[in-house]
Amino acid sequence: MTLQTNRILITYGELTLKGRNRRDFERALLDNLRRRLAPTGLRWQVEQRHQRTYLIVPDGADPSAVDSALTIIGEVAGIATYAAAAFFPAEQTQQLIRPQWEAVEQSLLALAEATHEPGASFAMRVNRADKRVPVKSNNLARELGGLILQRTAWDKVNLSRPDRTFFLDIYEEGAYLYTDRRKGIGGLPVHTAGRVLALLSGGIDSPVAAYLMAKRGCDVDFIHLTATRVQQTRAEDELVARIARQLSRYTLRSRVYLIPYTHFDMAIMGQGTGYDVVLFRRFLARVAQTLAQELGAQALVSGDSLGQVASQTLENLVSTSRAVDIPFLRPLIGLDKQEIIDIARRIGTYELSIQPYKDCCALLSENPRTRSYHDELSRIEAQLMPNYEQLIQDTLSEMVCLAFECGERVA
Repeated sequence: MTLQTNRILITYGELTLKGRNRRDFERALLDNLRRRLAPTGLRWQVEQRHQRTYLIVPDGADPSAVDSALTIIGEVAGIATYAAAAFFPAEQTQQLIRPQWEAVEQSLLALAEATHEPGASFAMRVNRADKRVPVKSNNLARELGGLILQRTAWDKVNLSRPDRTFFLDIYEEGAYLYTDRRKGIGGLPVHTAGRVLALLSGGIDSPVAAYLMAKRGCDVDFIHLTATRVQQTRAEDELVARIARQLSRYTLRSRVYLIPYTHFDMAIMGQGTGYDVVLFRRFLARVAQTLAQELGAQALVSGDSLGQVASQTLENLVSTSRAVDIPFLRPLIGLDKQEIIDIARRIGTYELSIQPYKDCCALLSENPRTRSYHDELSRIEAQLMPNYEQLIQDTLSEMVCLAFECGERVA
C-alpha cells in the first residue's frame, strides 16, 4: 500500500435524500456492513456521521485485510463511494496553521511520490465539509496541488480528466486523505424495502433481476423449478444453488427453493398445444405465488426483458401476469442483452450462468407461440389440468430448501 491506512471512508448516495426515516436506512446500512464483515473475522469498529460511515482500521492491520474489507464493502447496497484513507484528527486540521497541517502535507507528498507515473496528469480535490476551516476548498486544493508540483515528480495538472486524483475530505472529526476512491453499487440497504420471491433460472437474466431488487433494499428469496427431482444430499451442487450462493453476497441471506416440474410435465405430456412455454410460466407463477404467501413475500420477480425471446413478447408477459394476483416485478424489462451481461459480469454470476444447463423452458416446445391470450390459456388449463390446485400442492410437497448467507451455506 502507498498510504498508511487507518480508516475506510464510506459515503452515501440516495440515502441522503431520505427525510424523517433516514436514520432507519442508515441503521440498516450499519447493520449490513457489520453482518458482511463478521464472517471474515474483521470485527472492526464502525462509526456513523452525517452522510458518511467509516471503519477504523486497527494499528498493524495486514494490507490484505484492508483489501478484503474493501471487496466486501463494494458488495453492500446503499453505498455511493468508499476508499482506504489516512485519517488526521480534527485538532490537526481545524485552523490550518503549519505545525498542525504538517502531517497532512507530508502524507500527501509521500502518497504523490509513491503513485507517480511518468507523463501522467493529476488533480487535487478538496471537500471542506467543516466550514470552521477558514480556507475555501478551491484555494486549499490549489495550495496542495502546487505543493505536489514543487516537491514531487508530478508535472502535469488536468482538472477535467486526470490520470490520478488526490482527495482530501475535511469533516468535523478530522481530515481524510486518499487517492483510490471506488464506486459502490448504490441503491438502498437490504431489509428496507420488503420481501420478494425471485424466479431463478440457470440463465444470465434472472440472477441480475434478483440482484437489482436487493440493490433496491429488498429481502430476496428464490424459487426454481428443476427438470428432475432433486435429492437434499446433492441439492447444493445444483447450478442454481451455486448462483444463489453468489447472489447472497449481495442479498445477505436468501433461501432457494428447488421444486420439480415433473407433475406439470406429466399433465401436458403429448398434448402439443404450442403454448407449452407460456403454460409452464403461468404454472411457475402460481406455484411461486403460493410459496410467496407462506413466506410473506409481497411480489414476484422475474428476469424478463421485453421481446428478448418468444415467451417475453408483451402478449405472453401479460398472459403470465394475469395468471396470479400477486404483483410481478420485472426490473430488466427495458434493458438489452449486453446491458444485462455487463451487470452479470460485475456481480460474478455470468461465468456460472453460461455453464451448460437444461432448464424447464428449454425442454418444452421448440417453437413457442409469440402471442397468447389469458382466456384461451385458461380454457386449455381447465382441459389439461382440471385439478390445478392439487397439482400445485403436489409440486410443493417435493420442495427442497437451501439457505445461504453472505456467500456461504447456512443451516
